[in-house]
Amino acid sequence: MADVRPFRGLRYEEQTDLDRVVAAPYDVLDADQTDELRRRSPLNAVHVDLPVGPGEAPSDEAYGRAAALLSLWRRDGALVRDEEPAVYLVDQTYRGPDGVEHTRRGFVARLTLAALEERVVLPHEKTHAGPKEDRLRLYRATHADISTIFLLYPDDDGAVAAELGAAAAELGMGGGEPAPAAVRTAHDGDGNVHSVAAVRGERAARVCSLLAGRSLYIADGHHRYETALAYRDECRAAGDHSADTLMVYLCSMRDPGLMVFPAHRMVKGIEMPPMDEVLGRLAPAFTVASRESAEGGACAGLVDRMRDTADPGRSFVLYFPREKSCCVATLTDAAALERLTAECMSPAAAGLSVTILHRLILGDGVGLDPVHGEGLIDYVVSRDDALRKLAAGEYVFGVFLTAAGVDEVRAIADNGETMPQKSTFFYPKLLTGLVFDALGD
Repeated sequence: MADVRPFRGLRYEEQTDLDRVVAAPYDVLDADQTDELRRRSPLNAVHVDLPVGPGEAPSDEAYGRAAALLSLWRRDGALVRDEEPAVYLVDQTYRGPDGVEHTRRGFVARLTLAALEERVVLPHEKTHAGPKEDRLRLYRATHADISTIFLLYPDDDGAVAAELGAAAAELGMGGGEPAPAAVRTAHDGDGNVHSVAAVRGERAARVCSLLAGRSLYIADGHHRYETALAYRDECRAAGDHSADTLMVYLCSMRDPGLMVFPAHRMVKGIEMPPMDEVLGRLAPAFTVASRESAEGGACAGLVDRMRDTADPGRSFVLYFPREKSCCVATLTDAAALERLTAECMSPAAAGLSVTILHRLILGDGVGLDPVHGEGLIDYVVSRDDALRKLAAGEYVFGVFLTAAGVDEVRAIADNGETMPQKSTFFYPKLLTGLVFDALGD
């Protein structure tokens, strides 16, 4: 049973310009973005959340500096612990790819950690070892939650949404004038507006109590959740239970502002077979159409039109940089999915676009082992960035796909199965720096 509770968060003092100190999550920042955030302010959250930037060598000194900075900020009053426990209501207003403005509503709270086999918190993606080692070293140095993981919860009856809506109305969020100093705002690099306010007392307690009988699903942060479990176990072995909880962001699966983007696959570091050979291997299961030159805007048009096909989850745009060509490959042979199901996979998992991509396109077509592809595949969300990098020769092959839906994520997690890494990209990301949690205080 999920144990979600209010907590006394650590937040930047009231006069702080949040735009100068918040940061995007550590795992979406490149080297240039990291450097810009470091220069923006000596108080920027990136200094403690990403002590080892992209391309930098890990060292104990770097993690030690992060811990020392966090202590300094608390000692100097840059970070202040709230006097009363609260959940932190977060509204994120953004413009989606449809050009329409949306608002996603969620809240930050403290969750008592539960082992994955307890089925309180359900994952849907596989993880890799490297990112977990970095987060574990940061935990050991800081003994704090610097950023949040993103959890989804079912709210089919709308009870949690109603409580959060009432809290937002009391605070003046979502329209009207906010109460003085109650609602603070920050902006991310895409111009999205993030509004945050503390919800205390009986309202906060009711929100948390409503989640007690519900399963929670990891949307974003599989590595961090597994790392938190490992750190908890380390602390418990020493007789310390202060790491038994984790700071989390929770959002309803039915929130109208919840949006999922695909993460396109970019392949590198392999001897890529010729295009005709790959298409020949795919021919028994796939129908190939719309072969276009990669020059000009033809490939971008193919990617955009994938969403309008009869079954977008079975259509993919394949980009071959060496041949400067792209095409649409659509799975049309049901026997291919039956083969995947026969390999101890549920029909729901076999039918996922990412499963088809990794097993049939990358596996059968390219010859890339779907289990041992770590380090050979990069994940790019932006269509334009992916096309630019492919055209520049940074990769030997690219595959564009459509996003998995929230209901698919739930079905896979309920089955106890997992998708390949980076199967989903929930947008917008939650900014780091809106609230911190020092464990054991």
